[in-house]
Amino acid sequence: MSKLLKQLLVATVVGTALAACSSTKAPEASAPVASEPVASAPVAAPAPVVSNNNAVYFAFNKYDVKDAYNGIVGANGSYLASNSAAKVVVRGHTDDIGSVEYNLALGQKRADAVKKALVADGAHKGQVETVSFGKLKPSFPNDTAENRAMNRRAAIVYKADAPKGYSADANGLPMVDGSFYNGSVQQGVQ
Repeated sequence: MSKLLKQLLVATVVGTALAACSSTKAPEASAPVASEPVASAPVAAPAPVVSNNNAVYFAFNKYDVKDAYNGIVGANGSYLASNSAAKVVVRGHTDDIGSVEYNLALGQKRADAVKKALVADGAHKGQVETVSFGKLKPSFPNDTAENRAMNRRAAIVYKADAPKGYSADANGLPMVDGSFYNGSVQQGVQ
């Protein structure tokens, strides 16, 4: 058998096997068998969703607050608006890609964007402080793409008159329970 014929045979077998495994639906008896392998785009796993994380996550090198975070930002903005003694610090974080200086600036832009959204939802400017840690204080090791995504966030941390149900998890991330916000936060944006 020629080398080219062997390569074509192997490619056909592998492609047919991949096509057969790509569906969870049981094959029907009358279904035709594909004669050529079908190439498909890789499927990205959905980002984890956490219902009680009090943070906004960002895509790589971005600092715009996505609509997916309107619920958590709105809950915090409303709480701050109705509790003048409440104060928060928004901590901007980045992954470890890039210089310390660049990431400090990006973390500050993230914190400032969340502050702007909180104020738009009713918080008073004086209730919201911002700080950037850039890549200097990661909560997760920057050893995988998923962990880097978890570090790209602006955490809303209460420093006075925290809402009922507010706490911090084992990584120091701010959390709120369903009595404060009963929605979901997309965590670890790619």
